[in-house]
Amino acid sequence: MAGVKFDFSDVDSFFEQGRNEVCETVDKVGSEADDYDVKDGTYQNRTGTLRKSNRHKVEKDCSLILYNNAESPQGYHYASNVESKGFRVRSGGALYAEKRLKELIK
Repeated sequence: MAGVKFDFSDVDSFFEQGRNEVCETVDKVGSEADDYDVKDGTYQNRTGTLRKSNRHKVEKDCSLILYNNAESPQGYHYASNVESKGFRVRSGGALYAEKRLKELIK
């Protein structure tokens, strides 16, 4: 009985292309979430520091990390302090990103 030979040489590139497309979509949604939080923030924008400090990054596994890198003059993370007082700094964007990613990646 002769064995059947298969050529799977293009499978890895196919999966890599798919992963890249997913990561690009996640990055786009991260940018949208950054913009969302600039508009959605419920705190008084006295210095502009919080709104211009919204950032995101996409990990190698295409997971999305949203953060705000603003620090107070005393050295603490300013965004988490403002969020703890009930104001939206990044939480609205996180909810937005979750919803958008569920819509786009099925």
